[in-house]
Amino acid sequence: MKILHITTSSKGGAGIAALRLHEGLCKEGVASAYLSTNKTTTFQNIEVEDSFFKYHRSGFFKRILRKIKSIISPSQSQKLSFQLAKIDAQLSYEILSLPFSSYALEEHPLVKEADIINLHWIGKLIDYPTFFKSVDKPIVWTLHDMNPFEGIFHYQMDKLKNSLAKSIDLQVFTLKREAISAIKIGAIVSPSQWMLDWERKSSMFQDFETHVCIPNSLGTSYLGFDKKAARNSLGMALGEKVLLFSAASFSNPRKGMDILVKAINSLSINITLLTLGKGVINTSNKNVKVIPLGFKASQEEIAQCYAAADVFVLPSKEDNLPNTMLESLAQGTPVISFGNGGMREVIIEGIYGMIVPEETSEALKKAIESFFTNRIEFSSETIRQFAQEQFNYKKQAEAYIKVYQQLTS
Repeated sequence: MKILHITTSSKGGAGIAALRLHEGLCKEGVASAYLSTNKTTTFQNIEVEDSFFKYHRSGFFKRILRKIKSIISPSQSQKLSFQLAKIDAQLSYEILSLPFSSYALEEHPLVKEADIINLHWIGKLIDYPTFFKSVDKPIVWTLHDMNPFEGIFHYQMDKLKNSLAKSIDLQVFTLKREAISAIKIGAIVSPSQWMLDWERKSSMFQDFETHVCIPNSLGTSYLGFDKKAARNSLGMALGEKVLLFSAASFSNPRKGMDILVKAINSLSINITLLTLGKGVINTSNKNVKVIPLGFKASQEEIAQCYAAADVFVLPSKEDNLPNTMLESLAQGTPVISFGNGGMREVIIEGIYGMIVPEETSEALKKAIESFFTNRIEFSSETIRQFAQEQFNYKKQAEAYIKVYQQLTS
């Protein structure tokens, strides 16, 4: 049984989660391969240089003919791209995707060799109209956001605030559903029940028999750090009250940066705020010392940051099952989060963290102050043990293997 994982990039939350699953399956003896634009491993789990994604410039006359054809008879992709371009300046969104690609991924040797295709985040990588009618193999689709069962948007908040794109969104949804109907055997896997419930409301995958929730894993190379050693590595005192925030981009409104900034601006207690990711948090509150750590690629450095914190704050307005939450719990660090998405399924109040009752800066501020002033006792060992048991790579791999076997039986 050869399983091929396909994702646009090995970087970012989806790419990391897909890579951890691939590595976990390999550990369990499954022939698993990984295919992305920047990282490819074979079914022998050997990383190779993949020439498939290298740019090949067409000849002059081919380019001219293509240009003439696009003017006389534009493709569906060109028509939709043109419609979007006309209104794009009036839209506000984190990301949007059209179901087209310049890659004929169905021709990739690993796709041809695979027994089962496990899709992950595939924006701009897979051309829906050609891929699904060409690949006659069972498809497992792991949901990392809502785009697989939506039109152009990836989360509900973007869809709701961009009514101007409603017509295009519906066109794309219809096109995607038609393309996906070519899949003869398929299964949907969601890391959170929250995302799975949203998927169930959509008609996109109504012909799939299997819809199951399997959480992401922490991967095969878990690293545990002592708080004192972690703080020493960052030049911080053990007695400091340390709050950690992490996001790939601070400018992403879905991650709740606006709420967090208002909350810390009104804090009446002294804290140190560590930040991980691209962006800067500015505050006029003299009670708050901000230490920007920037982007860190090393898993060891990231783990040390979570270990150094007293608590990790996750003010996302919508989220599936963020790796940041799992990485915090793995270091025994509790999480403060709003009660939405996959977070409410994991965080048990007073044991693994705190659920903020309202998505407001005032409620978040109160939760942060309560955590530090009331000195709520959280057992780092209990949190760490829970994370290692619940998000173990072996547990995840076994659940996926069961899905794969169901599809091929």
